[in-house]
Amino acid sequence: MISRITQHHVGLHASRAAEDLQKEVWGFAQAVSDAQNQHCADNRMNYWKSRLTLSVEHAKARGMEIQEIAHQCEFSLSRSQGTRPLAAQTLFLIESFLRQQGIPARLNGQAEVFPRR
Repeated sequence: MISRITQHHVGLHASRAAEDLQKEVWGFAQAVSDAQNQHCADNRMNYWKSRLTLSVEHAKARGMEIQEIAHQCEFSLSRSQGTRPLAAQTLFLIESFLRQQGIPARLNGQAEVFPRR
């Protein structure tokens, strides 16, 4: 079982799976955002969909719980990545895709996980 990183120290494999999942969900989010602005080809969107699907399946196979996968997706999209916040429609499309994968993530691109000082 994998616990949230903020609560418990996790092993190398668990933190690597979480890191990979965060990268995939962020890449997918950028592809969705670009597709909405018509700056993305269909093959790029399909590429990121398949990468995210594989990453979710890999996390499940490693024993990561659905709630932890959802948390990693939420965490990834609520951090500042040096770009503008994702639009509400983009977040809705990402949530819809994640729910198709069985991940009940609730995304809010404006929230900060760690308050700034």
